[in-house]
Amino acid sequence: MPLRRLSAILAAVLVALPLAACGRSDEREVRDTLEGFAEATARKDYQRLCDELFSERLVEQVRQTVPCEVALRNSSLGDARSPKLEIRRITVDGDEARAEVTTSAANQPASQDVVRLVREDESWRIVELTS
Repeated sequence: MPLRRLSAILAAVLVALPLAACGRSDEREVRDTLEGFAEATARKDYQRLCDELFSERLVEQVRQTVPCEVALRNSSLGDARSPKLEIRRITVDGDEARAEVTTSAANQPASQDVVRLVREDESWRIVELTS
């Protein structure tokens, strides 16, 4: 491949990468975080929940008594069988977001919940889940 053609392809890729990142909406990123939360909960991947999906503030609140992963294992998340999360509505306001969701599990009744998220280090993190 001639050097000029390779340079042109490389330049096109470098220009396209930032544009692709700009095309992702905050709502899509919040949805991705919520879907990650649902997946990690179903897999009982408490480490991922604490390290990647929960805000630093939430993790620090939990860690005052026990490690985050232990608290989750001992919570209703640990008891949930086949948990599911259905996103009904997402509202983004600056660096804060609110998602109305329905959560359910095979051994628990469904509930209407609100998940609050904050933008933290360029990603959306869960700060609170209320029924």
